[in-house]
Amino acid sequence: MLGFVVFAIIVSILIIAHEFGHFLAARRAGIRVEKFAIGFGPVLMSLKRGDLEFLIRLVPLGGYVKMAGDIRSQCQGRSFEFFSRSVGTRTKIIFFGPLFNYLLAMMIFWIVFMVGFPYPDTFIGAVKEDSPAQKVGILQGDKILQINNKKVGNWIEVSDSITDSEGTVEIMLLRNGKVISFELTPQEQEATSIFGQAIKRKMIGIASSDKIKIVRENVFVALYKGIKRTFTLTAFMIKGIAYTIMGKISVREAIAGPVAIYYVTSEMAKVGVVAVLVLMGSLSVSLTIVNLIPLPVLDGGHLLFLFLEKIRRRPLTEKTEDILTRVGIAILFFLVVVVFYNDIYRFGPKILGREGQTPGGQSQTTEP
Repeated sequence: MLGFVVFAIIVSILIIAHEFGHFLAARRAGIRVEKFAIGFGPVLMSLKRGDLEFLIRLVPLGGYVKMAGDIRSQCQGRSFEFFSRSVGTRTKIIFFGPLFNYLLAMMIFWIVFMVGFPYPDTFIGAVKEDSPAQKVGILQGDKILQINNKKVGNWIEVSDSITDSEGTVEIMLLRNGKVISFELTPQEQEATSIFGQAIKRKMIGIASSDKIKIVRENVFVALYKGIKRTFTLTAFMIKGIAYTIMGKISVREAIAGPVAIYYVTSEMAKVGVVAVLVLMGSLSVSLTIVNLIPLPVLDGGHLLFLFLEKIRRRPLTEKTEDILTRVGIAILFFLVVVVFYNDIYRFGPKILGREGQTPGGQSQTTEP
């Protein structure tokens, strides 16, 4: 039940942010907004304020903003109607939906870094047999303090320092209250990247422990890190989409829908509020990118139509737009079916409790 509540809250916040972007841009442009709806299906609540009707519907998996004159054939050319306005104004209104999801992601990560971001600590959880680390005497339970005279505060920094090292690596450790140092040479080994590519990585044969440290930043550092993390996630997701299209990543591993999101949300809710916020920020970035895909019925499709209208100096005919929209709906419906099937195949048994181990279980991350 907790998982469902958290899932509904996350989805609702993401939708409200997106639709509020459209709403705000439309109102600022002087366009009349007639309906602001959250969800689909039967109406649960309706509130009327002037010309605007606010609706909450049963299924919290979408939403829409209904503007006056947003159907071309019904637009009468009045100044407060959507299709009576310039291409630039309409582009701004469409673009503000994804933009607000992106800004929401930045704000969420900003808050996370201020509240305290969870990092794997620098304690060594395991040492591989016959590895460079074991040969020089590094032990499980040692805490890494420095690598090549540079302080490391979490396991990510440990991994990056070893991966980026040239030649030998000097590691300063804390063991039983005493500081000791070792010098060793990493081994290059075959590994697989998160995108399924075969790569070579420098390794010394250690793994992180399950100990976590919370790092809190001041408001300015947190803002910088929040923006940086949003950009990093954006690049990561775009690269993932490109690799999926090129066939380097299987569609089954690359896509996730409502069932997968519900499962992950349920697991994150067990971990804590910060984990839920990190998930929400990541989903908000994902929603931004997906909505900008130039597929009719998505914001990216509408932006494509506006781009063509600007180039041609006249809009596409309603018949052409209708055909392209129908094709877009068919593609989207096919993707929805594939996503749901994939989600149920991968996460259905876990949600039903047929698998005991969850992503929240203990695991160790080896150093590259």
